Amino acid sequence: MKRALRYLIRIAGALVCLLLLAWLCLVGYVELNKAALLEKARSAFQDRLGGALRIGKLDISFFRHFPNVTARLSTVTLRDSAWTQHHHDLLQAADVYITCNLFKSLFARRLQVGAVDLEHGQVYLYTDSTGYSNTDMLRTLQPANTRSRPDLPDIGLTDIRWVMEKQNKHKFFDLDIQHLHCGITRDRRLLRFDVNANIRADDFSFNTANGSFIKGRALLGRFTVDYNTASKIIQFNEAKLEIDDHLFVFSGRFFPTVSPDPFFLKIETAHILYRHASALLTPHLRQELDKYDIDKPVSVYAQLDAGAADDPEPQIQVRLDLDKGSVLTPDGRFTGVSFKGSFTNEWQRGQKRRDENSGIRLLGFSGQLQKLPFQADTIAITNLKHPQLACDLRSHFGLEALNDLTGSQTLQFTGGAGTMNLVYKGPLSENDTAGTTVNGWLDLDSAALTYLPYSFRLTNGKGRLRFRDQDLLVDQLSIHAGGSMINVKGIARNLVALLDRNEENVSMDWNLASPRLDLGDLAVLAGRPTATNFRQSGTSAFGTTFGRVDRLLKEGIIHVGVEANDLRFRKFSGANAKADLLFEDHQIILTRLTMDQGAFDLKGTIDRRRPGDVLVSLESHLKDVDLPRLFNAFGDFGQDAITARNLKGSLTADIRLNGAMTDKKKMDPNSLKGSVDFTINNGQLVDFEPMEKIKVFVLKDRDLSTIRFAELKNRLDLDSTTLTIHRMEIRSTAFTLFAEGTYDLKTGPDISLRVPFSNFSKNQTIDISPDSRGNYSKAGISVWLRARRGVDGKLKITWDPFKKALKQAKANNTRGAN
Repeated sequence: MKRALRYLIRIAGALVCLLLLAWLCLVGYVELNKAALLEKARSAFQDRLGGALRIGKLDISFFRHFPNVTARLSTVTLRDSAWTQHHHDLLQAADVYITCNLFKSLFARRLQVGAVDLEHGQVYLYTDSTGYSNTDMLRTLQPANTRSRPDLPDIGLTDIRWVMEKQNKHKFFDLDIQHLHCGITRDRRLLRFDVNANIRADDFSFNTANGSFIKGRALLGRFTVDYNTASKIIQFNEAKLEIDDHLFVFSGRFFPTVSPDPFFLKIETAHILYRHASALLTPHLRQELDKYDIDKPVSVYAQLDAGAADDPEPQIQVRLDLDKGSVLTPDGRFTGVSFKGSFTNEWQRGQKRRDENSGIRLLGFSGQLQKLPFQADTIAITNLKHPQLACDLRSHFGLEALNDLTGSQTLQFTGGAGTMNLVYKGPLSENDTAGTTVNGWLDLDSAALTYLPYSFRLTNGKGRLRFRDQDLLVDQLSIHAGGSMINVKGIARNLVALLDRNEENVSMDWNLASPRLDLGDLAVLAGRPTATNFRQSGTSAFGTTFGRVDRLLKEGIIHVGVEANDLRFRKFSGANAKADLLFEDHQIILTRLTMDQGAFDLKGTIDRRRPGDVLVSLESHLKDVDLPRLFNAFGDFGQDAITARNLKGSLTADIRLNGAMTDKKKMDPNSLKGSVDFTINNGQLVDFEPMEKIKVFVLKDRDLSTIRFAELKNRLDLDSTTLTIHRMEIRSTAFTLFAEGTYDLKTGPDISLRVPFSNFSKNQTIDISPDSRGNYSKAGISVWLRARRGVDGKLKITWDPFKKALKQAKANNTRGAN
């Protein structure tokens, strides 16, 4: 046993000595023939490839891979014959290490290269626009003995820039290889590359027009790649690679010899932040996707398929699922969001893969935006160059949630609930509403809101708002203003245009109907708007859009038709009232108001455009209107000289009035100017105190408690608080007289009364009203009286033989005319 061991040791020692001797012989041969070997290598390369190989010098490294022998080639350059045209060296390396495997070489009885290492250089694979490549020269390089298949060496790259540029296909790949080791094994037709890489991707463009994927990202990992020498297919399955320290799994197949370079690549990763994932995409895709953000890690599946012969851009499909996350969008942050999402750059099959044909689809979406919950079966964003949104939205919410969402400075919801079901189709951009449509409905229940500029409250709203294309329709909506119940119908045309900056084509037509409408409940709308005290608690998702709605409500054109079975204002009431109102640029224009109380027609304007003033202009035509009811309705028009209880008869009049309104929604007497042309038929004065006073002076034996008049016709002019009464014939069953003068709302009347002597010559018929002869008919010899307020505030009738009251009235008329 010991002898056998000694023989074995001796044999082993002899073998080692032989190997060492062979190693020394090989080293000696290389050292003695370096120059000849370099020249032989250059010549052989030149002859077989037609390119140019430059090697600075050759050194032998004895101990780099001992016992193998390593040849160090310095300053190595490899060029093709067309270098003078494109100036791209196929290879530049400061050092190339070629390691000879001593044992394999001895057993194979030929030189076996064990490893090739490139350090500090560049590999540039260039193809011009015609399809010529600087790698074409390598296609003629074949082994001297085609039957022999020597083992392929391991490849090592250190500090090498690897570039593939294909101008004919607009592809560019630029990798900074800090370290890469590739072990190569052969299994018949299959070459297996075991790769250990540390790389930075400076550019990774499948289409240079669209930019680079994974630009500037670090790639680190160990994986296996297979190459079939017969089919020329490169493939890998579940290759694990870290990109910026996050693990990705790649599977793919590449067909480098097939035009136009088809490939299939699948990428999967889990628990990655949304922005980290979007940062790996091309700049434009990243710009569009970075308008959004997700707060929690997601799992992503991506697939790139470049199998189409007519489109060099690979088909990209990405899937992303989210459960109960927070999503930031241009319209605000959604919370509690769940969906199944996907992206593709081939939305329409067979169309070009570009931004215009790219899209995002979210299925089973649910989430909440500023306390407003949303659900959608499908949300689709297409044409990422000019993004178009299509979605169905459903929600049930408290209306108060709309305050923060809209940011409205005119409408504040204070109660109620809403149920929404809408379908939106149109652009995402605010600058483009072409083709935008909104269809569906919004139901309101117990809605309460305040129109902030006037602190105008509406309550108990119930009904449906219907959206049709670009219009908003209200088929039936009931709401209360104070004690008045109002039914609303109408349409807001082109309302969707307010999503953009275009308000010119927006119009609103509303019809309001009420069984009993008290104008006192709406009186606040006639005044000047107050400062809005309402403020939102945070940034409004649709603040810009609803800012335009606010401006429309304040300054836009809104037509309102009103019908009321019973119209009331203070003591006034009118049956079957109909009115047309136009709200335009801080004005309220009443184009028509009619009622059943005789012929009653009113027009007017409330103008709030001038700072500090609310100007009122009214024109009214009355025909056969009951006098007591009219005076009673309007509070005896602010005077007490003659009241509703003193009058009977019907009035026909044309009234023109201008003035200003106070902050308490009442007319300022000092601002009033106007005129009244009137006719009174079948008139009566009942228990009118001035008539009793006239009786004391001139008609002592007459009963003046009830007096019937002939037609009474005249013109009254109003200036500030003074009402001017032009000469007016008053021919009644009791007497005939002529009145002329003024009535001041502050100081009372100053009226000249001319009582003709004819009143004393004959008895008047108390049952039949005499015919009027006209305001300027002759009176004959008369008694002159003056009616004015005494120092005690009561009406006084005095003799006026010098006609002072008449002269004062004419003087006032002259000043008013000037």
